[in-house]
Amino acid sequence: MTMKIKIKTLASLLTLITLTMPYSLQAATNATKVDKRINIIRPEIKLNQKPDWLTLVSSTFYDGDKDDLVTAGLGFTRLSSTNNATTFADPAKPTTHELRQAKLNRFINPKTGEGSLFGFKRKDLTPLFDGKIAGTEILAIINNQDEKVGLLLQIPLDFDTKKPCIVAVPATDSDGLFNAKDLQIRGLWGLKHNCAVVYNDKALGNGIYDITNQRGFSIDGATQTYNLMFAPKINNRVEYSQQYPDRYAVKQLHSRQNSEQRWGEFVLKSIEFAFYQLNAEFSKTQEIIFDKDNTIVLVYGATDGGGAALKAGELDKDNIIKGIVAVNPQIYVTAPKTPITIKLGNETERKLAFKSIADYSSYASLYIPCAVPAIVANNPDSLVPLADRFIHAQKRCDALKKAKLLTTANPQEALDKLHQYGWSADMDLQLPYFYFKESIGLPYQYISAYGRFDVTDNMCNYSVASTQQDPIYYIGLVKPLTEVKFEQIWAYADGHLPLWLGNESTILDLVNNEDLNSPRRDFYSSSQEQKEVDYNTKGAICLTKKLQSKQVQKGLNQVAMTANLNKTKTFIVQARNNVKQLPDNARAYVALNNQVENKTSQLRYIEVENTSYLNGEIPFDNTLLPIDYYGEDAMEWLWANLTTKATLPESQIVHAKAQGGKSGYTTGVTIKNLVPIAQSPNRKDLIKKDNNRITLPN
Repeated sequence: MTMKIKIKTLASLLTLITLTMPYSLQAATNATKVDKRINIIRPEIKLNQKPDWLTLVSSTFYDGDKDDLVTAGLGFTRLSSTNNATTFADPAKPTTHELRQAKLNRFINPKTGEGSLFGFKRKDLTPLFDGKIAGTEILAIINNQDEKVGLLLQIPLDFDTKKPCIVAVPATDSDGLFNAKDLQIRGLWGLKHNCAVVYNDKALGNGIYDITNQRGFSIDGATQTYNLMFAPKINNRVEYSQQYPDRYAVKQLHSRQNSEQRWGEFVLKSIEFAFYQLNAEFSKTQEIIFDKDNTIVLVYGATDGGGAALKAGELDKDNIIKGIVAVNPQIYVTAPKTPITIKLGNETERKLAFKSIADYSSYASLYIPCAVPAIVANNPDSLVPLADRFIHAQKRCDALKKAKLLTTANPQEALDKLHQYGWSADMDLQLPYFYFKESIGLPYQYISAYGRFDVTDNMCNYSVASTQQDPIYYIGLVKPLTEVKFEQIWAYADGHLPLWLGNESTILDLVNNEDLNSPRRDFYSSSQEQKEVDYNTKGAICLTKKLQSKQVQKGLNQVAMTANLNKTKTFIVQARNNVKQLPDNARAYVALNNQVENKTSQLRYIEVENTSYLNGEIPFDNTLLPIDYYGEDAMEWLWANLTTKATLPESQIVHAKAQGGKSGYTTGVTIKNLVPIAQSPNRKDLIKKDNNRITLPN
């Protein structure tokens, strides 16, 4: 049985689930605390009233049969057996159930080890239990002036009231509340340990707005013109739509709120929401039965969700959070007055760089298209995925030389620049794939957010458009939506651009408004000569310059982290070959944490060989492994430490072993590939932090 209840009034709320009962994380007080380090006033959590920033939206019970908390009724067997196509009875009017199921319809590839070594465990499944977990799901919103943050709380039917625990999961990347990997890996871990799991979308979510028709999405994916999670104020909307048809606004790019500076606050408020709900559900009196002293609270995030997890640890002065796992976290810390150096294996010791993802990803977008021929030439015996798509690489090199950003227009010179900026030669094979799939969208979303640009600013002459969806003749042109209707986009979107339709065409993406032929995506764009594609060199150069503007630098400074985790037990799990979240950023955070907290630090740093931000699937199934296994492994170590006082592992390099062979013909990942985190690693594998230096073995 599935029961959904829309909560419209406080009276109906009281009648249904008594949600106004008191709750607490600490003793009641009307006082405030002043945090001098970050110069803000933090009000104490009040016990006897619902937080004034909280709006409750709906409560749904899933029976674990027809529908459930993690697979939307599909079950592990179906998800791991075939790649199921998403269907809607009426594509123009998808139901919220269909949309939710479409978001959670993720093919789980058993060859990556998921289903045997992490995530769902096939050995634990039976004909009567196919990974479907029963429980209650509650949607809510943090109202922060004009900013809305989506919240999702899952309380499993077997929530352990005698050993209560909460796992907070900030959304991965720029996605919303129903990111499939968040629910089916990170959230699943919590549910399997009988914990409540609370998600927040970091004020990003699937905030996509149709400018022409003035419509967007509610928290559950319904398309409407009111009560939206994101609705930009556009003064000249009609004129803009006439000049730029088929255009859209995206929340992270165009909200003008730079929500990243409050990601940690949103995580803490999601935890407060979880305590509120749990006490309301299980307390039969006004007595507080769950608080920070008797409830284990863990935060488990990946990519920029990992960054949000660390930010929450930095803000948590009341020690509500007992442990954090951050996988491939997006991190930005400013360089300290005392320089920090890194010694990596036998390499020469060097000063550690402190760069933002906006910085190094815009640099990558500038030079990767030119560097591709050199990558191919340097790897004659290896498959370089998608390198054959870069048939205009030399045109980008020529354009960079013309702009005096290269001296020789030689692809090897561009590749050398990338190596000097933070990418190692071991990462080269991923770079063409990385650029093709991410393009200019990755740096653009951060630079636009930091600079608080309006959608009508068309920063660097880009806008967000629906693009031609015919994969056969695809050249990235601006076209009205055809294959996918706007009402379905919530189910396909992951919060950032490009929004792909299969592997060949996109639904939405940034387009060059000033392409010399007609507006289109960068990969097909001409910015120097009308008949010559150069991947919009002009736009890429503009973006790197915009990053240096006072407007953007101000926003960047607002999101800088402190590396002070308040002695919270923390694991940072970093993929050594990650081209998207560069290892040096995690290393910089770890080294700075040691400088700030010194011997009181509880941070463990795990760096894993032969892993990236990719999942070890085709075309990298032979060279890369899934980093998510190690996030789950770290969570198990935290759990063992907090429940049985097991000793936590030391910081270490993990020598995960790639499958090798030919892509597409691998037999599947085993424990011989995914070498676990060692409680007592070999001394030669230890990562050391001392005297403003971090030392890592090869």
